[in-house]
Amino acid sequence: MSKNQKLYIKKYFIFLIKTLTFFLFVYFFFNFINQKYLLSSLTKFTFEGIFIIYLLFLILPILLTLRWFIVVKNFSKMKFIELLKNIISGLSFSLIFSTALATDATKFIKLKKEIGYQKSLILVSIDKFSALFLKIFFVYILIIFYLYFYTQVSFYYILFLVFIYIFLLLVFSKIDQIIIFLYKKYLIKKKKLDIESILKKTKKDIIKLIVVNLLIQLLNICIYFLIFFFLQNNLTFFKLSVFVPMVELLAQFSFLVFGVREISTVYLLGFFSIEKELALASALIYLFINYLVIITFYASLKINRINFFKKKNIE
Repeated sequence: MSKNQKLYIKKYFIFLIKTLTFFLFVYFFFNFINQKYLLSSLTKFTFEGIFIIYLLFLILPILLTLRWFIVVKNFSKMKFIELLKNIISGLSFSLIFSTALATDATKFIKLKKEIGYQKSLILVSIDKFSALFLKIFFVYILIIFYLYFYTQVSFYYILFLVFIYIFLLLVFSKIDQIIIFLYKKYLIKKKKLDIESILKKTKKDIIKLIVVNLLIQLLNICIYFLIFFFLQNNLTFFKLSVFVPMVELLAQFSFLVFGVREISTVYLLGFFSIEKELALASALIYLFINYLVIITFYASLKINRINFFKKKNIE
């Protein structure tokens, strides 16, 4: 079987999975969701609420760009505004194709033109895996706190989870060595690339990456908190601190399944006794405002380009 045939089968398989999950989502919507209650929940949301969350949401692409800027600043000459345009393009493709990988692919394609295939792949991997690992740690520690304060779980079980958390931290401290091993064994074969020097440079900024990732998580929690506040639900900030990172973590696997964020929102909020209709309403509002933010950035960046060319023509 040729490479083109394998690629075609892979694309067809992903398309088939997405199509099936889309119809499952539609089936779920019409058979398990009370449309009238969903509509009444959405109508509770005021223009004031949308505007406040929209303003807060505008910070999210900037923080995502800042994280990417920290990773690539020692290897690329691209300015922050160029990286922001690239991130916005990637986020727009992610929304259109319902896949988290679109943003990573957009970053890789842009960076590859400047520093080459292998370095770009390593830097995109560092950005992706650092964000993924930190999400896991964030979720894990909050689950431990939630189980301790809100459930009757045995203290020894909590202690066992703490030991696992410490083990994961030790693994994370050696993540650079794990990446080096994987790249040397499976990816870097033909050309020699000093991956150690790349990781050494990026490791200097690990504290900055942790802080920015933490800010991204807190911002997402605040966005959901305001959504539920304007939906007139008393879901606490602490419970959302457990729920939101889990949704963000599951959303990373949306390259196969349609509507992962929406489905996971409905499912996970069920543990906090939140009605399916209210949970779906929050996910749809998040998606709607996400579209508004991306359109705003995309339009503003296009306007800036038009103005630039106009000035150039006048001169």
